[in-house]
Amino acid sequence: MMNVKAFLFSLLTILLLAACRSTAEPPRIDLQDGRESLELTAHSAGDILRIPFTSSISDDRLQITEAEDWIDTKLQQGQLLVYVARNSTPFTRQAELILQVIERGGRQVARRITIRQEADEALASDRYLFPYIPIFGYPQSTFYSSFKDKVYIIPLPASGGVHSDPVLFRTNLPADQLKVSYDYSDNSSDWIHDVQLIKTGDSWGISLRADAIPEGMVQRKVRVTLTDPQFSHQHIAFDYLQLGHSVVSFVHPEQIITTLGMLPQQISIPLKTDIPLEKLHLTVYLDNHNLDGEIDTNGEGDPIPDYKEMYLSPFWQYAIDTKSQQMERPALQPYFRLVKTADGVAVTGQTSSNADLLKLSLLMRYGFTLAYCITNEVNDQKFWGFLHLPNHTKNLYLQTLQGKSEERITLPAEASEFGINYRTNLPYEDIEWTRPTFVTIPEREWGAKLPVPDGSSIDYPDITHLRGLHVTANPLRTPRRFTISGIYNSYLGDSYVGKKLAPLQVICEQAPFRGTYHFSTSEDTELQMAAQPDDEFDERIVSTIALTTNLSLEQIQMSKLQARSGWIQAQLGVDPSTGYVSSIAFYLDKNTSGADRTTQIRLTPPSGEGLQPITFTIRQTH
Repeated sequence: MMNVKAFLFSLLTILLLAACRSTAEPPRIDLQDGRESLELTAHSAGDILRIPFTSSISDDRLQITEAEDWIDTKLQQGQLLVYVARNSTPFTRQAELILQVIERGGRQVARRITIRQEADEALASDRYLFPYIPIFGYPQSTFYSSFKDKVYIIPLPASGGVHSDPVLFRTNLPADQLKVSYDYSDNSSDWIHDVQLIKTGDSWGISLRADAIPEGMVQRKVRVTLTDPQFSHQHIAFDYLQLGHSVVSFVHPEQIITTLGMLPQQISIPLKTDIPLEKLHLTVYLDNHNLDGEIDTNGEGDPIPDYKEMYLSPFWQYAIDTKSQQMERPALQPYFRLVKTADGVAVTGQTSSNADLLKLSLLMRYGFTLAYCITNEVNDQKFWGFLHLPNHTKNLYLQTLQGKSEERITLPAEASEFGINYRTNLPYEDIEWTRPTFVTIPEREWGAKLPVPDGSSIDYPDITHLRGLHVTANPLRTPRRFTISGIYNSYLGDSYVGKKLAPLQVICEQAPFRGTYHFSTSEDTELQMAAQPDDEFDERIVSTIALTTNLSLEQIQMSKLQARSGWIQAQLGVDPSTGYVSSIAFYLDKNTSGADRTTQIRLTPPSGEGLQPITFTIRQTH
């Protein structure tokens, strides 16, 4: 009976602490530089603002409020994307966004973002001229020359010939009113001819004829600029780049997009080139787009173009801003390199789909791509290749270093710290661990630099070393066996549609206790207790006695020697670092009986170990 009451008291304490903790740790949102509010200015011709933020909760629990029809928003990988339509009014306008968490019927935390957009005389007069490259797939209702000053590069073959891009820009001006100018570079001139502006639906394109590049010439470039004759600041430009014969190309062209499995693997992709290896530079990026054949839509519900087509487009390969698109992954660089081959070079490396290493904030619905780019010191060629990995919602793994779902480890009898090693593509925070109460697993602190708890680490390509687990001492004469299990949490379980993932089970065996038991106290076993607590607000009188033991709760039997002793309760305390009983606490009701009262509580150790019971005599005055 005493042990049952002690257990209930401990359970109540744990629940109260958990409630206090959940109250003390509300959701957090931090904007860039830790600010609680931001004021940003958007281009009058339209813009896409990328606002990085960090949050202690997943994006699906965040809410964006917006009151203006010229603003659209989207959450993407720890960024708030704000699409701002062009301002065709004669007035400056302003909008306020609120990034917030609303739970249990109320706002938990909120951050304010103010967007200001100036007016523009040319736009107010309803004259527009902006690049329109549909391969980028931005929502048409809000994307108006976000890259107003962006100059797109269009590569031309060394052999020259007729080149036509039917969709390059949009304008409401007659084509014959646009001023066309040419700026040749690289000591070249007059090598493009028959330039024509061609109408394609609501858009315009450019057709031209180029001469073949002279033998031995590395490259040449010409900038074609289209200008509104009434407003000279309203213009767009395209650079036509013609490369010489020294370029990088695929030995097997179908390898420009290579589909891989989720597990890490070694890759080697041969390339043809006569450019020396030391002139070439390899950079590896990460991008996530729909390459799995599923139809995605933009903010207006319109289908977004096939991203395989996008990757193959020179407009993407030469214009993509890897920094603003959060593609840069410096941690990947040491694991990919160029090596010399008989035909040129080869891209070699080992892939990874580990969410923490690759900094994937959410499960990738459509998979993701390791994109590699080769640049060189010879010319301005950008050569891209893509390693596509499947999406996480269908492909998760959590296994031992040997690729199994079960591992066995042995531990000493003494209290100790230990670690477990495993392979996974899951984020650490999305793994739920179950273990016995005498085992603790460290938690990752909010704001920590690493995605794993302090002292732990992740090795490329997918190995997590989880350190700092603590087990109390085994006080029994027999081995103690227990299991630590890990599986994806319930949030991911609702999204995961792949093959059922078996839990990772670490089966532990702790050596038995082989020493001598200790069971004693250096304090007085006869206690004189007052009738009332010292503090009038306390309901009980409490006294704690230290014990010297290397025994567990299960090894000590506690009993009351007198009947009708309901006015006193006792609870054994445990040292959390060892698991040994280290104290006993007595809880006495106020004595309102009008007479002194006495009882005895006995602690009985295991038999056969030469230990003597300890009997406490408690007297309470009236």
